[in-house]
Amino acid sequence: MRVSVLGCLGFIGLAQATPTTATSTLLKVPFITTLSLGNSTLDGSTTTVGIEVVVSVQAGNGQTWNNVLIDTGSAILWVGRGSQKYIPGPSSHLNATFSVGYGTGGASGLAYQDAVTIGDAVVSSQIIGAANDTNGFTNNGAIDGILGMGPPGSNQGEVSGFNTTPTFVENLVSEGKIGKAVFGLYVAPLDEDGEPQGSGELSFGGIDQARIQGEMTWIPQNAPYTPRWALNVSTISFGEGIASNESIFAYTDSGNILIQIPTQQFIAILQTVPGANLDQSQSTLDSAIIFENTTANALPDLVFGFENLTVTIPPNRYIVQKNLYSSLNITDDGAIHTWIVSGGWSTAILGEKFLENVYSAYDLDNHLIGFANLA
Repeated sequence: MRVSVLGCLGFIGLAQATPTTATSTLLKVPFITTLSLGNSTLDGSTTTVGIEVVVSVQAGNGQTWNNVLIDTGSAILWVGRGSQKYIPGPSSHLNATFSVGYGTGGASGLAYQDAVTIGDAVVSSQIIGAANDTNGFTNNGAIDGILGMGPPGSNQGEVSGFNTTPTFVENLVSEGKIGKAVFGLYVAPLDEDGEPQGSGELSFGGIDQARIQGEMTWIPQNAPYTPRWALNVSTISFGEGIASNESIFAYTDSGNILIQIPTQQFIAILQTVPGANLDQSQSTLDSAIIFENTTANALPDLVFGFENLTVTIPPNRYIVQKNLYSSLNITDDGAIHTWIVSGGWSTAILGEKFLENVYSAYDLDNHLIGFANLA
């Protein structure tokens, strides 16, 4: 969930690898989308805005944390934010200290080696942070920890005494619980009333074929591989006349609800689409695009192209549902409010509202990011 306005551009792989195909166990873990009641303005920090995808994590002294944020933008697991602190259990061994930053905030405390259970996925020896200090999570009122699902090696220097530490997925592989270092992510979309349409799902060891339509499109991860799940978007368009004419650096971030498009396209929308304006209120979505004196039916789709795959986000998926206005401190002023903000020059950040429209998968060994249309 770390958001950097300007990222380091990587290379596009010319020869596309394919993920491993060996038969292996697929562990499917459901998760939920929950509403956070935090209220603050959008200031470029990495916290989500109002809504987050969370999973239950068991560790410590027989404890369960039900609201652990699933975050493809970081790579360490920690718990203990809120009233329930981590208590060492029979499997806990004091290991070190941890400290991780998320834009303007962060978490720190002791780090243990412990057995960790997430649904049917069990790791007997996972480094887990026991937070005793957290800050900057103003918009994450509900969460009590973070499950970092970022690439291997992207948690450098976050646990004392280690250069990097294995992620939960890496440990599932090393302990023989899954045969492939691949995980899939399905984020349940919100309906017109702002309620989740069922449960989301994490799949460890491969992809859930029942969730997708057609084939996965596998895209090379940009090098260097450690900072984040970065790739290149072929095209981004918004109606007629607003389209990128070159590949765009992007990365997925399930810990960030927003759809962040390059500044070039963001400005083009404001300058050319009738009724487009900048939200300058004191809402949580301050600086997002709003549309005045128009209807949702008159708005175009927001379209992303990834090689041979097109991901279409219709207006009802990028518009903020009115039932969420009060939680986001939005005044119903007659304008259409959206989740679309600027991601920085030539940079797109594919947050939760993008991920609701596509199945995503991540191949750790082959450095691939996969997308497929939803079933």
